[in-house]
Amino acid sequence: MHGVTIRLSTADDARHDEALRRLAALGDGSPPQGPLALAELAGEPVAAVGLADGRTVADRSRAGAALLAVLQLHRLEVRLIGAIWGY
Repeated sequence: MHGVTIRLSTADDARHDEALRRLAALGDGSPPQGPLALAELAGEPVAAVGLADGRTVADRSRAGAALLAVLQLHRLEVRLIGAIWGY
């Protein structure tokens, strides 16, 4: 997972909409909605998971099972912190 950045989506991530649609097309065809946890390689999304529903899209040739597991763990961490703080 060298060179991978995992972060939460922001309002500035509209520029990644096309990349998320492309990732979704590799799977079942619909990207997750709402806030996301993103995995980026060289600034380009290679996987994303919806924080609310856990829906995942990924380029499986660039985002392996370990990266997807880390992304899901990050989602759960964010949800837990939100529950503790009442978000």
